[in-house]
Amino acid sequence: MVARHRARSADPIVITGIGLVTPLGGDRETSWKGIRSGHSGLRLVQLGDGLTVVGGPAASELGEGPDRTHRIAERACDEAVADAGLDLERIDRDRAGCVVGIAGCPTSETITVIRQNQPESGRYWEASMPAQAAATISARYGLYGPSLSPAAACATGLIAVLRAADCIEDGYCDVMLAGCADASLNRFSVSGFRNLRVLAEGDDPASCVRPFDRGRKGFAIGEGAAMFVLERASHAAARGVPIYAVLAGGLSGSDAYHVTHLNPDPSNLAWMIRRTLHRAGVSPWDVDYINAHGTATQQNDLAEAQAIRQAFGASADEVRVSAVKSMIGHLITAAGGVELAITALAVRDGFIPPTINLADPDPACALNCTPLYGVA
Repeated sequence: MVARHRARSADPIVITGIGLVTPLGGDRETSWKGIRSGHSGLRLVQLGDGLTVVGGPAASELGEGPDRTHRIAERACDEAVADAGLDLERIDRDRAGCVVGIAGCPTSETITVIRQNQPESGRYWEASMPAQAAATISARYGLYGPSLSPAAACATGLIAVLRAADCIEDGYCDVMLAGCADASLNRFSVSGFRNLRVLAEGDDPASCVRPFDRGRKGFAIGEGAAMFVLERASHAAARGVPIYAVLAGGLSGSDAYHVTHLNPDPSNLAWMIRRTLHRAGVSPWDVDYINAHGTATQQNDLAEAQAIRQAFGASADEVRVSAVKSMIGHLITAAGGVELAITALAVRDGFIPPTINLADPDPACALNCTPLYGVA
């Protein structure tokens, strides 16, 4: 585990723009309205060759093809830039950059095209490169600062935001675009997750993903993106724009246990939660809401719940938790970023999203996971 201390600042880094694409909608407010209402964006998806899965595809107007993930990222980025009122002609673009994480593995369609050496092979190969989305967005907006592409599985979007904040904190940049995108609803990815036995199956897609429920059986793959505009509070004030949230603190680390399984001993994860709270300058009693990872797998939900309870102690009985994967599925590389965006919107509106399908809470998880309905 490696952590770098960043002292709390009188001029903190803030979020001033958010763009969202989820299975519930192709923009921020449509997605948030669906989350607030407890709607499910999951459905039965035909992937060809007779393969049908429960999944959450992103907006159909984004089209298909090898650069679908990039188009999803661009859609979210355009919305974030507009939301922040960012006039690219009025900022120093030498001091503006982006950090964008995407799913870098090739799809089954990409592999087939390359193997057959079809004329579009180069386009498919380029689209599968993890750095390509950041390069595309840098060129799209004429950003001459850092162009970075982290890869950290489900945490990629969160790492992107923290790395972008580093670029501002270290004095390289005034404005950063940061986020993640994923379009992994394909035969290649589905085959891998099915082999891990972590996918929920069923004839009723809206009810089959059940985080923290006694009968949980896994997640569904969703698609989407989240992009953020980050800047210092003073920079936002000079531009006269409102802020969504302050980035009070963050921490990255590993439990050094297994590529997909959490360590059943929650002590290390609990330590990371406590350390993050310490760096943010808040106590467990100051926290009103936790947006849980909540994959709806037996082992991960239990380990996460036990770590939260261990880290929060007696205050764990007071904090609200929810798992929005029950509505949008697991967005894989985009999961952390999309759920950060949803958390920021929850703060904006003073509304705690629900965990739908949580009809029989698992007593071993022992948290208030906001079952079925959201709370204002």
